[in-house]
Amino acid sequence: MARYPRVECPVCGGIYAGAPTSALGMVSVHDHKRNRRALVLCAGSMARVPAVDATAYQDELPETAAVAPVAEPIALF
Repeated sequence: MARYPRVECPVCGGIYAGAPTSALGMVSVHDHKRNRRALVLCAGSMARVPAVDATAYQDELPETAAVAPVAEPIALF
């Protein structure tokens, strides 16, 4: 069975699984907690980091990061 590659969390420095993303050469740090008994996730959970074996990676464009899509209200009837 295949495993996700291991990456370092940019906030707490722990080694966790890196889930694939839509960006080339980037992975998301798997959700994790700083303390096992805590109810709050680490701030580095789901952060995009470059994959360990990536030869190239895709940066976010500045204009797409600043502008969030506006959701239109859906009329049911």
